[in-house]
Amino acid sequence: MYRLTAKIEIAGAKIWWLDKVSEVEISRETNRLTDECRLTLPKKIKWNGAVEIPVQRGDIVKVWLGYDGNLQLAFVGYVRDVGYKTPVVITCEDEMFKLKQMPTQKKTYKSVTLETLLKEQGLAYPIKVMGEQALGQYRVTADTVASLLGHLQENGIRSFFRYENNEPVLYCGVLFERESRPSQVFATGVNIIDDRNLEQKRAENIRLRVKAISLMPDNKKIKVEVGDADGEHRTLHTYNKTESELRAWAEQEIKRLKRDGLTGSFTTFGYKLVDKLDAIGIKIDGEKKGVYLVDKNIIKYGTGGFRQEITLGQRIAE
Repeated sequence: MYRLTAKIEIAGAKIWWLDKVSEVEISRETNRLTDECRLTLPKKIKWNGAVEIPVQRGDIVKVWLGYDGNLQLAFVGYVRDVGYKTPVVITCEDEMFKLKQMPTQKKTYKSVTLETLLKEQGLAYPIKVMGEQALGQYRVTADTVASLLGHLQENGIRSFFRYENNEPVLYCGVLFERESRPSQVFATGVNIIDDRNLEQKRAENIRLRVKAISLMPDNKKIKVEVGDADGEHRTLHTYNKTESELRAWAEQEIKRLKRDGLTGSFTTFGYKLVDKLDAIGIKIDGEKKGVYLVDKNIIKYGTGGFRQEITLGQRIAE
């Protein structure tokens, strides 16, 4: 039987190393700015005789999880809150914690791309902009960089960090194109524990209506709607597209979404951790069901074992 193992580093005024933790829950998601990690500490943990827990807001946290001493880096971030009840729960956030404290550079643009907007905020991270980049006329009024990213997200431009090659990388965009070759394949009877929340969708049975909105340089909006009148409504935002370009983009989105494939989530082991935007293959009862981008992964470690609850996003290959 595999033995669960963990290692946690908390670096502040001093560096603390913990090799025992009661529970860990980590959320990685493309639809939220911030990844979070909740650490539930053992009741009898000792801090070299200190009366109070010597962990402070802003301390750097790294979490490794695995089996039998084979550890994987699961989270890097900062302490946001330290609970006062027993057992103590420490809540951490990823690199977005820093951007929530970073003041914006107030600027006004007659026309600007998303990449230029971000770089001129003085961000020191590698930035990967995907999909539509033209913002047109734009004025930075938000107080913090995270608030600026939140405003962009309200207009359909998602932002989040992935940890790659030992450094945080800021992703920002509307549609995310990734390598279609799966990094892992998950199959029933092999490494899928529970697939009851997966559902097969057929393109001919999907009813969708897409409203696309383009914000023009003069702040006027162009709106078009395409798809099924009785379909599920989705709204997309972009910038500086003519009506014909906007309609073509919305129709392309309908075509992208109306595909055979799986939706929902499944549970697997923590053997190899999956990140958001990873491409993964799915096989159900020996039949290939396609390759999908990961929208969300909830990692849970503790008395219930070491598990991942993975939510599928866009199908990108057969």
